[in-house]
Amino acid sequence: ATSKRRIRKWHRTRRNAISSIEYLDYGFIPLPIHPQLPQCLLCVQKADKAFFQTLKEQQGWRSITSLFTRKMNQSDSGPVASYNISLLIAKCGQPYTVGEKLVLPAIRKVISTVLERDPTQVLKSIPLSNYIVARRINKMGADTEEQLCAPSSEDMAEEFLFSKYLKTDTKGQTIFNALYGYLQEKSIPITNILACATDDAPSMVGRYHSFTALLKEQVLKVRTVLCILHHHNLVAKCNSPPLNESLNIAVKAVNKIKAHALNDRLFRLLCQENDEIFERRLLLTNVRWLSRGNCLVLFCSLHCDIMYLADFFEKMNKVTLKLQGNGFTLVQCKAVDKSHLQVSEELTDDRLFIYVEHLKTVRADLKMRFWDLLDLEVPVWVVQPFQADVVDCDIVIQEHLVDVQCDVEAQAIFRTFGWGSMWTKYATRYPTLWEKARLLLLVFPTTYLVEQGFSQVLHMQSKYRNRLNLATSGALWLKLSSLQPAIKKLAEKHQVQGSH
Repeated sequence: ATSKRRIRKWHRTRRNAISSIEYLDYGFIPLPIHPQLPQCLLCVQKADKAFFQTLKEQQGWRSITSLFTRKMNQSDSGPVASYNISLLIAKCGQPYTVGEKLVLPAIRKVISTVLERDPTQVLKSIPLSNYIVARRINKMGADTEEQLCAPSSEDMAEEFLFSKYLKTDTKGQTIFNALYGYLQEKSIPITNILACATDDAPSMVGRYHSFTALLKEQVLKVRTVLCILHHHNLVAKCNSPPLNESLNIAVKAVNKIKAHALNDRLFRLLCQENDEIFERRLLLTNVRWLSRGNCLVLFCSLHCDIMYLADFFEKMNKVTLKLQGNGFTLVQCKAVDKSHLQVSEELTDDRLFIYVEHLKTVRADLKMRFWDLLDLEVPVWVVQPFQADVVDCDIVIQEHLVDVQCDVEAQAIFRTFGWGSMWTKYATRYPTLWEKARLLLLVFPTTYLVEQGFSQVLHMQSKYRNRLNLATSGALWLKLSSLQPAIKKLAEKHQVQGSH
């Protein structure tokens, strides 16, 4: 009898187990008080198997694995959102505490006001404390640095690579040691450097112990270029004595008004009473290059010399603004400088004669400073590869150039993206042509990105954030680089935790 009872109990337990497995396939479990009846895991509703079979046919089959997988994916979106918000904070150059003090309260207000839902769960899944945002930014900066240092066949781009603090002096040897140490740390051969753009500082362009002299000892064929923006600023300072005297009068008058708060307020009231367009003057400084032209444009009613100088500096400012930005090549800079000034020889008036002589002096100064750029020979086949005559080209590249002109895909890339992207894409396919064209593409003739980096350091390294180390932090990388870090890849390495 005992054996029969055990057998019946075993069959009953086996039936319940089989039923439990069948129930789990549809997303419910057996009812605790009655194992033969199902109970839903989500709504805790009691029903029979036919009810859930009908529900399956109406809404589609959803296993218990898909339910928990969806819940896990919703939780994983929290770190991704945290990384994206940290990236925005770095792009804006804001303190890391803005995530906790501004972003999270803003999210709370939006969810509770617009969506009319409880924002507690959403806020818990998005960690944005000061230290978490700092770690997110550092990891994204390291990922961006890895993308830059990794060998790639992508299109060329002007990107920010690294920054170092010079703890002692700013001599050429110190700067070169910082660069050489970084390249060794990242296993990048120094011979990969093809060109170098610098300013006119003695530590950079000296003959014996400057940065460029030490670089040429390691890389014999490196091409050094002086920043075109710095040279334009030096050319603009070249004035004749009469023009310089008129300029000094204007500068003293404007600075007398602008440098004192009371004079500035009285001048503003005077302009308001006379219905003037401008109510204030711009302070002229030698550090801000564009301030000279902007200051004189507002002061041009003083004298005819000021009118001329205002037009001249406005022209120089337009040229400077054209050369600012990333992605400029030597070919583009040569076209801008070549069409810069046109001087007429037929003016006889005394004041006009002074202006003509000044323009001639400026033109001579431009030719002296930019002789290497003006004498640069740009082959026609580099800029117009499909219109160039193959017979007029060097015999070494004629066969390769014919292959390019017959390449339909290359023609489509040239029409869509231009000659720079075409040569970069086909560098490995036509190495002979690329060897002759790469310097025209890879030489960056301005230090605009470096100057932009100095401005961002001045903005970010304020007295309220003096503990921020921009050399090791990823904030400067994310601020200046156009590359996007692999946020999803970084978020997958984190264990999902709520906000503290």
